[in-house]
Amino acid sequence: MKTLRRYGPLIGVLLAWLLLFSLRLLPGIDAKSLAWLAISAFLFWPLAFQRWSLWLAVIVLAMAGVLDIFHVYYFGKLTDEYLLATALRTTPAELADFFSVLPLKPLMLSGLWLAWCVLAGRWLGRVAPGELRGHRFLRWTWSAPVLVWLALLVANAWAGMALRWQIHDKSYKIYPTHLVWAAWKYHSMSNAVMDPPLLPDVVAAPARADTVVAIIGESASAQRWSLLGYQREDTNAPLRGLDGVAATMVLARGLNTAGALPFVLMGQSSADSVRHRAPSFLDLAHKAGYKVFVLSNSRNAPFADFFDQVLRRSTAIYRKLGDGGPHDSILTPAYEQALADPAPRKLIVLHTFGSHEIVQDRYPPELARFADPYDNSILYTSTLLKQWVGMLDASGARRSVLIYTSDHGLVMPPCSSEYRHGRSMASLEVPFLAWTNAGARALLPALLPPGEHSNALVAEGVIRAIGYAELLGRAEWPGSANPAFEGHAWQDLRQLDACTLK
Repeated sequence: MKTLRRYGPLIGVLLAWLLLFSLRLLPGIDAKSLAWLAISAFLFWPLAFQRWSLWLAVIVLAMAGVLDIFHVYYFGKLTDEYLLATALRTTPAELADFFSVLPLKPLMLSGLWLAWCVLAGRWLGRVAPGELRGHRFLRWTWSAPVLVWLALLVANAWAGMALRWQIHDKSYKIYPTHLVWAAWKYHSMSNAVMDPPLLPDVVAAPARADTVVAIIGESASAQRWSLLGYQREDTNAPLRGLDGVAATMVLARGLNTAGALPFVLMGQSSADSVRHRAPSFLDLAHKAGYKVFVLSNSRNAPFADFFDQVLRRSTAIYRKLGDGGPHDSILTPAYEQALADPAPRKLIVLHTFGSHEIVQDRYPPELARFADPYDNSILYTSTLLKQWVGMLDASGARRSVLIYTSDHGLVMPPCSSEYRHGRSMASLEVPFLAWTNAGARALLPALLPPGEHSNALVAEGVIRAIGYAELLGRAEWPGSANPAFEGHAWQDLRQLDACTLK
């Protein structure tokens, strides 16, 4: 009993401190995550010796915990640079949509976490500094983690690039420094995109299409496309029998726009595209002599972020026509003007708001033909695709190509009671559609090659159509074939839980 009275508070301090880092285990508990939990608590141990630094640690960990609770709920992993990219480009309207459908589970967990942080912070602030200074051995334990931090700083300052990347990769796993590295990666991504892309040193072959239309959808899952096997409703009825149309299912390489869209635009992740100064298909079209138009109804920040810059830097005409509304038909008049432009060769990019949550707001009320709002949103997209194909076909271009895909899909029933962003096979399996007129019909088989592909097929399709097909055979081109997500091949993903991908 005497020993317990003597060491009980100290044991309590150690346990409470360790539990403040416990959200490092949210994505899953295994030997490695437990080791990083211990390492994280050890490296920030010096902060427990003073009340002010201890409270600073508690506040930071409380805020990090709330972010991670929601991020793990939606995407199954701790906060990363893509959350920052999404948050910084979120408009007030989108924020209002998000808060209107906040799920109960992460809200309750966040409340419990914050309550625990307050209680632990008050108790540790009262007990920890005195307990730690009162033990001859423990009063100096702050020095060991300080020496580790100094060693990491020296190694980072003087080591070669390869070792630096290893240090960054490992320190990213120290909780909560993942937030610092996420901010650094987003900052690097946003700054580096201002550098001009490295364009290929080859001359484009004769173009295979005069007018190319690339439509980037939002949140559409192939699992609700009737052309791809969905049987409950004929969600693609407007597209049936349309001459020159072909569709297939492709794999998205991310669960939100920030993670998935770079693969559509550049064929690779944002980090890789920045590292390699990779051109987008818009940059290549501009180099090949196409007049580039971008017409957007997607929500994005009022300042030019990574995605806005990629879409603008080689664009002759950029028009922001809506902020997700009223509906994607707002793009039609500007699209008609772009088709009528006298430029002999044109690339027109339509960035739609598609089936983004809140789903029932994504289509006109008169198109609510089905009981399920998501099915109605897919029907509305199909209606617009048919209209836009017809306008392209009637434009008089000798050789025309239209390509459509979605950046990613959504979690849907039975995996969730609501339609939302998050981890699921429905979020990764997205539609891909290609249409060609008679003059470009010979190109259609190349736009939908056999085998499994990611939605980087959009970039590859445009590249083929504008005469740069040679680039797709180069070793440095990542390619869309045999796609994977988080190290899992597509076939392996289908063996995982469809609702969690675990």
